[in-house]
Amino acid sequence: MKKFVLLMGLCFCVNSVFGTEASKFAEEQYSKQTGNEKVHITVKKEHTVEYQQKIGEQIIPAITYGYGDMKAKKQKKCRITYICLLDEDCKPIWSYIFPSK
Repeated sequence: MKKFVLLMGLCFCVNSVFGTEASKFAEEQYSKQTGNEKVHITVKKEHTVEYQQKIGEQIIPAITYGYGDMKAKKQKKCRITYICLLDEDCKPIWSYIFPSK
């Protein structure tokens, strides 16, 4: 019974993450890395999957990944793929953006 309740809690937690939360976090992190150049990500598709792995001292219960278009000021938009690691509260704690085709 404990496992069932824990599993239902995790499913609720994972489903409560919206596409915009992870993509907005990725936007903020990318902007900080590039010297506060504002970017906007238009999400085409996004998925959240259960992970349940320990990285260092941090347990990562889920990962959100997706793809879309990223537009920076005075630049052409480009297709990107992004990934975000989520903490126990389903809040993004790390992200990475890379170009895709």
